[in-house]
Amino acid sequence: MLEFVEGDVLSSTADAIVLTIDGAKKGMEGNIARSYARRWPDAWMEIEDAIRYPVSLGRCVAVAPKNESQFRWVLLASTLHHLDFLTDAQKAGVIRAALGDAIKLALRHRVGRLATAVMTGGWRMELKPALAAMLDILRPITPQLHALTVSIYTLTPGQANLGIQMIKQQFGEMHDPEPCPMRCEPERPAYFQPGMSPKRGR
Repeated sequence: MLEFVEGDVLSSTADAIVLTIDGAKKGMEGNIARSYARRWPDAWMEIEDAIRYPVSLGRCVAVAPKNESQFRWVLLASTLHHLDFLTDAQKAGVIRAALGDAIKLALRHRVGRLATAVMTGGWRMELKPALAAMLDILRPITPQLHALTVSIYTLTPGQANLGIQMIKQQFGEMHDPEPCPMRCEPERPAYFQPGMSPKRGR
């Protein structure tokens, strides 16, 4: 299942979170990863010690910190390219590869819910093309994600509504006899259905 949530991704109750880094070397993480480090410094030190640099661009590594952390698993996605020049198409490819890698790791480690912000690569991409790249990966595999919920966190209702509209456009093109390939239990309606607003943070 896929859902959009308005709120702080670090306050999520998900089992795992995606944090972006520059995999070239230690100490070149993204803003959300830095906020994680300030909130759970011991866990972050443990995570950094566990990463074997360099991490190739577009790859993701999983660490289960033993020190206090909101999340059972932290997935470090190498999407920040401080030194390399990439075209927009290449940037989208990095996002697709990293998110695909994160989902594989989440399934391997039996994660029930995976939280991520929109992977703009430190604002190296605009919001809409970054969301489009993420949905390119999620669209074909979402019907198979029976045991995993992917929660995409946004900062504003407008951003979440943009994501919902893009989902309706992309998934509406699928010729599936079911009402929609992304759905949830009746007491929790899908957040992209017409007339519904994105869920607020949890």
